[in-house]
Amino acid sequence: MNEPDWPSENERRSETRRHLLFATTARGDNGESQPVLVRDVSARGLLLETEEGVRLDQTIYVGLPEAGDVEAHVIWQGDKLAGCRLDRPLAQATIDAVRDTGEAAHAEQPEADAPVPRSAARTLAARLKQLRLSRDLTRAELAERSGISTPSIWAWETGRTVPRIGSLETLAKGLGVPVSELQIGIGPAALEMPSLAIGDTGGDLRNARLAELVAASKAQIAMLAGTSPERITITIAL
Repeated sequence: MNEPDWPSENERRSETRRHLLFATTARGDNGESQPVLVRDVSARGLLLETEEGVRLDQTIYVGLPEAGDVEAHVIWQGDKLAGCRLDRPLAQATIDAVRDTGEAAHAEQPEADAPVPRSAARTLAARLKQLRLSRDLTRAELAERSGISTPSIWAWETGRTVPRIGSLETLAKGLGVPVSELQIGIGPAALEMPSLAIGDTGGDLRNARLAELVAASKAQIAMLAGTSPERITITIAL
């Protein structure tokens, strides 16, 4: 039986080798589904990234374009990655669709020479998850409300990928919050600064809100610029 034409073990561990971010779902033999990312594809195999993990020798069914649910057998696993063998080879149309979509998703991520800091990605991921849970929404329910796929939401909540501004706006609508609350954690109420002089009663509140806004703005700028908030300086001319 033909084995998938996988890269070497060292290449498997190298993030630079995995240029696909095709979000889909995998259904286990117990009927339960979980979101997965296809990180590599060939006619006879799939390289998957999972949050919940899969078992060695497990049979799963992976949703792929032009093919539906494809039967795959887990032949190795490690570090949230799983290599799967396909008994029936994929059609070239399916391979092309996975690669085109997955490479486009990868290309939308920040450039390699200006990566989003892990801390910023984790902050955005945590904020998205907190907003979803505070509204008692499952990922599937948020996906239905926003029109964004469940695997994409999973990838964003776990910091695997970072949503573009258009996706953030769509998510914000699905959550019923302004996009600023997703971007920097501040809603309209926090942006309403009282018009008070520094020495007036209430000035401390004004200063506290101003400091909060500056800190949140630095975090947003850092995320977009691919650096850390500590390297961002904001000057206010009064």
